[in-house]
Amino acid sequence: MDNTTRKLLKILHLTPDQVYHVFCLALCLVCSDGKVSDREAEMLTRIGFGLGLSPQDIQSLLENAKSAVAETSVADVVAYSVASLKKSLDAERLEGVRQILEFIATSDRHMSTEERNLLQVITDAWTAPSDSETPSQKESI
Repeated sequence: MDNTTRKLLKILHLTPDQVYHVFCLALCLVCSDGKVSDREAEMLTRIGFGLGLSPQDIQSLLENAKSAVAETSVADVVAYSVASLKKSLDAERLEGVRQILEFIATSDRHMSTEERNLLQVITDAWTAPSDSETPSQKESI
């Protein structure tokens, strides 16, 4: 994990719920191309540690995320996590999370088309005006 990613993890000050959603997005991202390289798995674990998670926490989050995907779909899990983070984080912190996700996606020195597409969906969702903004707020953006 590079120094920028370490710094981002420290300054984001995420709640346990936000940590869960960041980790779910990271997991969905690395799994989006149908394979998880050893390097991606290592970076996912390091990101988990950087978020303050223990090995047991990481295992529990993996099981919860897999269960959520099995009960719904990857798209539903991504949509829920993206919406939850957009609602609870400001634009600067969302950009920090996006940078972390990009770092994970490129950790194996290759970003697949599926990873790139999912990262773009996340970026687009976080940069689009939210439904709770008034028309005048949307116009001023």
